[in-house]
Amino acid sequence: MSIEDRATAYAMGSLSPGERDEIARERLYNSELDEHISLAEQLFAGLEAGEAPAPTASRLSSESWSRIEAAMSREQAALAGKHAQECSDGDWRVHGPRIEFKPLWSESAILIRCNPGAVEERHDQPPDLDEHILVIAGDLDIGGRRFGTGDYVRVPAGSVHQHMETHGGCLLFTEYLAADGAPLVRPEPLVEGQRAFGR
Repeated sequence: MSIEDRATAYAMGSLSPGERDEIARERLYNSELDEHISLAEQLFAGLEAGEAPAPTASRLSSESWSRIEAAMSREQAALAGKHAQECSDGDWRVHGPRIEFKPLWSESAILIRCNPGAVEERHDQPPDLDEHILVIAGDLDIGGRRFGTGDYVRVPAGSVHQHMETHGGCLLFTEYLAADGAPLVRPEPLVEGQRAFGR
């Protein structure tokens, strides 16, 4: 099935629960698929049996609005004083072909989104920073070994970071920590085009 067909089937709700779950996971690290799904969702929003979409407010009862307001209030209370950010939100920056990253709570804690076929060549790890990589979704090959969802890799400071690639795409959480385990005082900020893997 083409990427357009998969996005359309996802947006229309015509997938099995397993297929929908698989595409939802892939959407996290495949920005092209995510873009196609977002466009399909916008296109099909509110359409029913070929009718033009009616304004949402007129289709919802006051009971429905009350349930929505109650759910929003519970969410606001649960998240009060906390920072929450969806994967697709935030400032995704281009690292290189098919690779994007965004800082989380600091410039040393980042999400890396690698589209299918992305490659990061072998390079030296900084002498003072360990790199900690957690595969959140997808596949990541480092030096010929494949890592999958939930796998963790530590690249020690001063070592050679082996060739990395992904076949189906992946989403990684990466944190750079001082080699001695001490917290970083002021990590250097990443800039567009700067090496996110290995800084």
